[in-house]
Amino acid sequence: MQLMGMTGKFFRVCEVISKLAYVNLLWIFFTVLGLGVFGFMPATIALFAVTRKWVMGDKYVPVFKTFWTTYRSEFFKSTLFGVVLFVIGYIIYFDLVILPTGGLFNLLRLGVFIFGLLYAIVLLYIFPLYVHYDWKKRLYLKYALILGASHPHFTLLILAGIAALYYTVITIPGLIPFFSVSILAYIIMWTAYQVMRKMEISQGIDHEAVVTNQVVEAK
Repeated sequence: MQLMGMTGKFFRVCEVISKLAYVNLLWIFFTVLGLGVFGFMPATIALFAVTRKWVMGDKYVPVFKTFWTTYRSEFFKSTLFGVVLFVIGYIIYFDLVILPTGGLFNLLRLGVFIFGLLYAIVLLYIFPLYVHYDWKKRLYLKYALILGASHPHFTLLILAGIAALYYTVITIPGLIPFFSVSILAYIIMWTAYQVMRKMEISQGIDHEAVVTNQVVEAK
């Protein structure tokens, strides 16, 4: 029986809120289950896999089954990929810390800073791409940078959403265990999905193959 009117709307809002809280708690639990360091990447990939289904209109996706299946299958692959991302980020941070100031060093620091901004753009798009396409790992890095840099208005929209979420959770810290990561993932996934659909149309990528999780090679 489908509820109508204000009662139906209220029920749907409560349903969305409960699902966001549930998947947020799953992310925390499975991150801790993997001892933090080893659980972060597979739990995050699993979170984005569930969020992708929601963004694509699948309101009845089995949350736990999808989360657990993705977490288990991606545990080693995503962890190794996370190590690569961490090493790149650490090198950028280390260079910014050790480089002195003055003269030509300022130019070098500027170059490293710009590289750091590009790295940040990659981080915004890498997870949506990872759960949406079955590519070789290097292609995720390549297209995350291309999509983020070539669609600055969408990238700025993600940053605005992150800023709004940050302000909300520091104002109401009680929201952090229930909505912080899940809403963040939804903001990033929804925005990145708009960009990815544009890419699929421009490159003639078979969207139905993507939806059914078939291998789709980037051109």
